Amino acid sequence: MGQLAFVDDDRLFDGTCVRFTGMDGDRRVTCGVTIVALKECDPGLQRHGLVPAESFLASFDKLIVPIHDAARRKYSEGAVEAEGAVEIMVHQRDLAP
Repeated sequence: MGQLAFVDDDRLFDGTCVRFTGMDGDRRVTCGVTIVALKECDPGLQRHGLVPAESFLASFDKLIVPIHDAARRKYSEGAVEAEGAVEIMVHQRDLAP
């Protein structure tokens, strides 16, 4: 596996995570970060009740560097999800210091 590169404006909230795309050469790798990770790592994000999609996207933008770093690390380690559309999922534990 190579190194992942990201397009910063490529992100979508799907109700369970914020998805983003990494590129390994010509190969597209679907990545995501869980809403739990965003809620736990962004103190400004509302934790309870209905949270608008825009708030999750704003939180993703705020945490983009550590999220991308965690996705790159997981990809290079081959830590691919066993099933589902998201190949590399960033969890709270992946963002912890």
